[in-house]
Amino acid sequence: MGKYLLRRILQMIPVVLGTTLLVYALVFALPGDPVKAMFGDKPVNEAVAAQIRSEYNLDKPFIVQYLLFLKNALSLNFGNTFAGQPVIDEISRAFPVTLKLALMAFCFEAIFGCVFGAISGLKKGKWYDSVILIVSLLLISVLTFVTGFVGQYFLGVKGHIFPVTAGADPGFFDLLLPAMVLGSVSMAYIIRLARSEISSNIAQDYVRTARAKGMSNTAVTFRHILRNSMIPVVTYLGQDLGALMGGAMITEQIFNIHGIGYLTYQSILKGEANLVVSVVTLLTLVFVICNLIVDMLYAALDPRIRYV
Repeated sequence: MGKYLLRRILQMIPVVLGTTLLVYALVFALPGDPVKAMFGDKPVNEAVAAQIRSEYNLDKPFIVQYLLFLKNALSLNFGNTFAGQPVIDEISRAFPVTLKLALMAFCFEAIFGCVFGAISGLKKGKWYDSVILIVSLLLISVLTFVTGFVGQYFLGVKGHIFPVTAGADPGFFDLLLPAMVLGSVSMAYIIRLARSEISSNIAQDYVRTARAKGMSNTAVTFRHILRNSMIPVVTYLGQDLGALMGGAMITEQIFNIHGIGYLTYQSILKGEANLVVSVVTLLTLVFVICNLIVDMLYAALDPRIRYV
């Protein structure tokens, strides 16, 4: 197990480095001058602009800027924003908001996805199975920003059930509708995955054997069918937590949530390369750590995976 863990950690290093290099290159290639963007429509003194470029290493070649970023990042020094605020402070203020939103979306998709998936799989062919499949297909097909605006309009503006926007310091109720929107697509995938696994396991020999031994239908369902069918679902959920945090940008823009996604979008507009790459690095680490945890759980359950 130790060698497997070490190998997986070593595989994470090029993933993180490659991601940061790609994102840094994309931000570097953005058109416009970030220094002039700081001043807006005001005239820029060339001496002041040159001093700012020198202070933030903007006058250096791309590869030099990237290597300086990596050097500082190893000591957890991500530099300052153009406004003079430490990048780590900006991330620390926004990260808990996105984490709360992602955890709420995770709970929403896990509970309702498993419940509706189990109902659909155990009652395959019934009318409510068809309804669940149609709804899940619609959620997968419709883009997130469409779902967000529709939910915001009907449940917020017209229905007055949920707040229309969340703001800088949202509470649980403020994040409830955004969490439902963020987790809706993943919930649909879980429904279809759970339904497929349950439908397949119902026809397995071990289920028929358990029933032939006189085991009750409830015991067969919970001890054999659902227990074995949820393994792929748990794998998907473990990997999806990191993806939810990375995919929250659109949802945060729709509901004006000042989290990591909102911070990243504003940083891209301003050309804040250090801030953008720092955020992406953090999200990449969260994603690969979630994958690592899932891999370790699988390696503990199935020793054959350790040699893959």
